[in-house]
Amino acid sequence: MKIFLPFKIKDIGGPSSFAKKFQEGMQKRGHEVFFEHQADYDILFLIVQAPFKYLIEAKRKGKKIVQRLDGTHYWSVQGPMYLLFNLKAKIIRHFFADFTVYQSKYSKYCAEIFLGKKIRDPSAIIYNGVNLDLFSPTGDTINLRDNPEQEIFFTATAFRRENQIVPIIEALKIYGRTFDDNFKFLVAGTFTNNIAYVKNKYENFKNIVFLGKINNGDLPKYERAADVFLFTHSNPPCPNNVIESLACGLPVCGVADGAMPEIINNGKTGLLVPTQGDAFWVPRKYDPGTFADNIHQITSGRERFSANARQSAEQCFSLDSMIDSYAKVLETL
Repeated sequence: MKIFLPFKIKDIGGPSSFAKKFQEGMQKRGHEVFFEHQADYDILFLIVQAPFKYLIEAKRKGKKIVQRLDGTHYWSVQGPMYLLFNLKAKIIRHFFADFTVYQSKYSKYCAEIFLGKKIRDPSAIIYNGVNLDLFSPTGDTINLRDNPEQEIFFTATAFRRENQIVPIIEALKIYGRTFDDNFKFLVAGTFTNNIAYVKNKYENFKNIVFLGKINNGDLPKYERAADVFLFTHSNPPCPNNVIESLACGLPVCGVADGAMPEIINNGKTGLLVPTQGDAFWVPRKYDPGTFADNIHQITSGRERFSANARQSAEQCFSLDSMIDSYAKVLETL
């Protein structure tokens, strides 16, 4: 089977990370995946969208079109422009796609609200998967502690909005005053210009270390050495960084937002701050006190949470299982 995935690989993480893993996994199963256009293909596979010229060509040739959907754009982040940003994905969904792959139940919920329900919706929910050999509790690690009793908290992403980092820092201030100030918070990732000020604003917070960008292959070294992964993204559709943390046996302290309740077994693989509503129209307000309490509960039961985290990744989020699910769908089509 020949699969045309019109996508430009930009960097590690996100859609680029998925595209590379998808190509490698499908090719190991005897299928061909290419990112540059070729006339001869069986399936047009889209990560949300693609140029209309490819969609029209596929329809004309009678090729199946599969649309993979994660989250959607909405008012509280994009303002009125959310309508325009969703338009192309919406057109593809209703007039071109023969089959839809949702990254999570939450992704399907978003699509039905902002892209519209389909009368017929041949589809599957396929969660992201990670390489369980690379992201594992065993392997090379890094000594991050300044003293044996110091707790290490970690987060890693491409930071684009305040809600990805500021609520965590505010919760850690409470944690230090209430429970234990002997901790270090390591922040891995780049910051876009609109929130670059965060580094300056919190430079006097003695517990924080900005690591900058870390290669994906080096992330497990940090995750094995940390105690809790901290995560406050708004409405995440199926966050790879959370799943990678679980695979390393690193429990997650997060917010019951987006697909997080599907990924985190609350009380076993991590703890989630309860939320109300969906934050589509009004930005989410976080309770930093509850978040701090949850960090303390996880550190107090670190070994139990860690074992559960790894077990969850093995059962639900392996890369092999993800690729097998995609292969089954595409081969059926």
